[in-house]
Amino acid sequence: MEIVQCKTDKDYEKFAVFFLQNRNIFDDMYPILDTLGSLYVMIEETNLLLFQNIHEEVFAAASYTLGVREDQFKNKHIVFIDCALLKKEYQNTRSFVKGFLQMLKHILEEHPEVKEVQFYAYRHHGYIHRLYKKFATIIDEKEGYFGMQDVFSVEFHKLTTFLEEFNKKQTI
Repeated sequence: MEIVQCKTDKDYEKFAVFFLQNRNIFDDMYPILDTLGSLYVMIEETNLLLFQNIHEEVFAAASYTLGVREDQFKNKHIVFIDCALLKKEYQNTRSFVKGFLQMLKHILEEHPEVKEVQFYAYRHHGYIHRLYKKFATIIDEKEGYFGMQDVFSVEFHKLTTFLEEFNKKQTI
């Protein structure tokens, strides 16, 4: 697995195509115009990552910000993972854990000041919601585009330790 930070037009194009092709992971009915609006915001306001296999095929993508929108991105000690998409055939616990861990290591290399990770999950995505509750605390709730969201928070080092331990158990 290789993580590529989007910097070139080609990278942004790969992200956009992947996002458009996999937008229904968020919801079965994600209208194209709303999807294009979301893409515009992500490209303008977030850091975009592509996850590629050995054949340079994108199988996952994510976006994050330093700080959260509510504080206008001022708190650089928080990384907020705004979006994460994983192709259906890669949606298993092992791939999720390995990808999440690699993404966190990439973020820490780029931003060593980060101490806390925040992200959200829609309540109707039961599996993901239950998974996040295993290693993070709900700190807020809000109405999202597809329903109610819970915002999770966890200390960066606690999350990486949890994921590393989980990864070790999976490889034994």
